[in-house]
Amino acid sequence: MPHPFATRPRDALGYRAVIGVLAPFTNTIVQAEYDDFRPVGVSNHMGRIEQLAIKPITDDEAGYAFVRERLARDTEHVKIGIDQVLPAEPHSIIIGHSIDSFRGGVNGADKMKKELSEYAKGVPVYLPAHAFLEALKALGIPPGKRLSAVTPYFPPGDEQVAEFFKDAGYDLVRIIGMKRGRGVEIAATTMPDVMQVLKQLEADKPDVIVQPGTNMATARFSAEASAWLGIPVISCNTATYWHTLRSMGIMDQMDGFGTLFSEH
Repeated sequence: MPHPFATRPRDALGYRAVIGVLAPFTNTIVQAEYDDFRPVGVSNHMGRIEQLAIKPITDDEAGYAFVRERLARDTEHVKIGIDQVLPAEPHSIIIGHSIDSFRGGVNGADKMKKELSEYAKGVPVYLPAHAFLEALKALGIPPGKRLSAVTPYFPPGDEQVAEFFKDAGYDLVRIIGMKRGRGVEIAATTMPDVMQVLKQLEADKPDVIVQPGTNMATARFSAEASAWLGIPVISCNTATYWHTLRSMGIMDQMDGFGTLFSEH
């Protein structure tokens, strides 16, 4: 399918690529970290995804209710966000919201990508779930390896993450969810808090640690943690923006965000 905006006028700042980025109303981290990753000649155009519930998730029961509500709505809220960015005629769209991209395993992510790309008139849509798999491949960590995860979620969210990586063939060792009940609480997570969890996960000697959750500011910290622990730690935002750029043929390398950006 030809790109619908292949003949768009050359953008003064995004003359290499204009990327549509969708994030929930409550997410304050995606935009800042994606702008840190942005190479010269690439611009990010933000749209917002409606958040289902602003009230905090306080326990597992509330978490399951939230998941059921999301399932009932499927991708309609994401499509509203796509409607916001399409008038800018982007070359790609990133879904800067990870939890729903893990739903239904690998086939669920494939279905979501296909549905949203078709809705976006053929503009490629990139999901965090696929980005993790591409990052693992690039780092030489194939299915069958031992994988652990740190998330901001309650158990219902962690279950979706666990099922996705098990479906992708990884030996899931352990997930620690930090049980942040509101988006602003996720965004306020400190790096000492994350490091404490990483040390717990490292004790199990996994081959890799992944960090789902786009509202945790771990892009720079994950690179440092990888060096300290001697285990690759993959930040959700790093993997997703890296995957999008590489899928578009933009191969710029940069330091400060780990070996994905500096070597692959």
